[in-house]
Amino acid sequence: MPDWSDDAVTFDYCSGPTCATSTIVSLVPLRSGNGTLRINRLTRDELDRSERLVHLGAVPIRLPRISQLPAPLRPPARFVRDMIQPRYAFQADGYATIHYSPFVDDAGFNMRFASVVDTWPTSPDIRWRLWILTRSAIHCATLDGSFAEFGVFRGGCSFMVLSECRPHAGRSYYLFDTFSGIPHEKLADHEKGVGLGGRLSNTSVAEVEERLAPWRDQIRIVQGDVFETLKTTETGPLAFVHLDLNAAAPSEVALEYSYSRLVPGGIAVFDDYGWAEFEEQRKVIDRYFSGRKDGLIALPTGQAISVKA
Repeated sequence: MPDWSDDAVTFDYCSGPTCATSTIVSLVPLRSGNGTLRINRLTRDELDRSERLVHLGAVPIRLPRISQLPAPLRPPARFVRDMIQPRYAFQADGYATIHYSPFVDDAGFNMRFASVVDTWPTSPDIRWRLWILTRSAIHCATLDGSFAEFGVFRGGCSFMVLSECRPHAGRSYYLFDTFSGIPHEKLADHEKGVGLGGRLSNTSVAEVEERLAPWRDQIRIVQGDVFETLKTTETGPLAFVHLDLNAAAPSEVALEYSYSRLVPGGIAVFDDYGWAEFEEQRKVIDRYFSGRKDGLIALPTGQAISVKA
């Protein structure tokens, strides 16, 4: 991972000129080399005096600091800033909100996320998606069924889930992936056009086994194309399903397999349901749930969830 040192993401707990504090959260290793999440509480004046950096792509842009203005201009400058630039509690991953984001105050969750953030391409801040994923899994851990993840990549999501909860005693966590990237076969024309085939190939079974070693007694890695592996794999009852295959055809076969095994009250989480480039996947998911009483709930994070009736 690059040493981005003190580059930080800023989260605020309130909006408007009366906001008293801010939080700077660094999700990357610091120069001190401790490799952990750093959360610093700053007063507004301290924040104004600090180095304000925002990233456009990979290029850091330094913003003017209000503290550099003449003193009489600072209060109106802060007011204008807050009018045109809301002080978001969370702003990343295509989503921004001024509302309460519970993981911001969860140091353990943030430290676990920081330990695996580099397992995703470009190391994105996907904490809201992971919070929804892990809270859903916690609910399902009380149900008598196994967990199944379709589209494991390097094991970041399964690490976060298993760090929070385990499947019911005697049940397993099934991990389905080719571990060699998205197959070119059976892609829709649109999916071929956006270059979906071959993506997410920089992973391996060995890497995932090492990352999930603390839970080796419950994980079951199933390597290969789901069109073949699902013919010879029987998970039994499922309590929780995470579908993250990106492509339409494998998502359809995995959904048909897993939802038929999902126990009442079990939850299926669809990671990329609302995201651009994955419209073909959304079509097959919508078609599957059309007319079903379970229904599908689309979320502003780009995910969708369904609770088995």
